[in-house]
Amino acid sequence: MAEEPIKVGIISCAGEEIPEGTISRLAVRRVLEHLRPGQTVSICLPLFLAGNEGEREFARNFSTITIDGCDKRCAQWGTEKYSGPVNAAFVVTEILKDAPPLSGARSGRNLTEADLAAVDLVAAQLAEALDQAAGTYTGSQPAAAGASSVCGCAVGLPSGAIQVNGKTVEIAGLPLIFQQCQEDGLAADSPDTPARLLAVVRVYHAVDDSEEQAYAAALVEAYRTSLASDR
Repeated sequence: MAEEPIKVGIISCAGEEIPEGTISRLAVRRVLEHLRPGQTVSICLPLFLAGNEGEREFARNFSTITIDGCDKRCAQWGTEKYSGPVNAAFVVTEILKDAPPLSGARSGRNLTEADLAAVDLVAAQLAEALDQAAGTYTGSQPAAAGASSVCGCAVGLPSGAIQVNGKTVEIAGLPLIFQQCQEDGLAADSPDTPARLLAVVRVYHAVDDSEEQAYAAALVEAYRTSLASDR
């Protein structure tokens, strides 16, 4: 029986505040499902940042490509911090600098022709980078069990709402972050909990310095509620 081809990991921007984040995730989905099916896997950025060892181990041992919506480069920054250098890193705003302007849509259901063309352009560059990275496996272990062909980052992240200074704020991937923290045994009343939750969330969700304490308190309260609901 022929060996299964080595897969390349793609880590996509998880930001939902800018249309380029939507473009990045849709481009990854295009690569996964149409351009290079079976040749790549999507690594979930919120789980990766929250500490999921399966996702991080895959990125350590296999070629990995990141695609970010903006020059904050959250996906690249997080990957290189926890798993080492990536094979290629793309930023949607850079790829599309000479392309027609986007509509600003943040949902895949409301894309214009210009948006769809942008998805095609970004996907084509990802596919080319994937071809170049294929076969450069440097580890000795098989793919981590946690890596799947399509993850929440590719098909739409579950979000969670918190109350910050009287306003409702949606945080992409929050249920996944809470789940990982729970699996790691993080207690809601641990002194490390506010800083840990805030550090993970603010990587791909803008938090103004003046609201750090309010966000941390809201995240802890939401995490405590999540733990209680799972009992």
